[in-house]
Amino acid sequence: MPVPLTLETYVRDRIEREPSGSYLFPSPTGAIWTNTNFRVRSNWTETTKSVGLPGTTIHDLRHTAASLLIAAGADVKAVQMILGHATATMTMDLYGHLFSEAPWVAMERIPQFPEPGPSTPGPAPSADR
Repeated sequence: MPVPLTLETYVRDRIEREPSGSYLFPSPTGAIWTNTNFRVRSNWTETTKSVGLPGTTIHDLRHTAASLLIAAGADVKAVQMILGHATATMTMDLYGHLFSEAPWVAMERIPQFPEPGPSTPGPAPSADR
């Protein structure tokens, strides 16, 4: 799994110092984070409300990450792998609309064809016709 550079040091240190099988991002009690304990411990509801994003869910962060990956130019297979989708089709079903600039970008990348020169006249018509 690729790790953002901003987390690389944390991940490497944690892997080196913790026993195999430990959680990479444990809760304060050493257990797995759940939606409930994360929301409570992080003051999620109060925090999102205070920054003008009431009703934002933790799952919204996943969609934001996918959108940012696509906007940064990640291809569908990379997004699929990072999100853990079973198929690229699933990723496209969910986020295909965000790839909508792709056809235009692709057309801009096609090499330019030279402009045709002045047309040369063909053979003169025969008087026999």
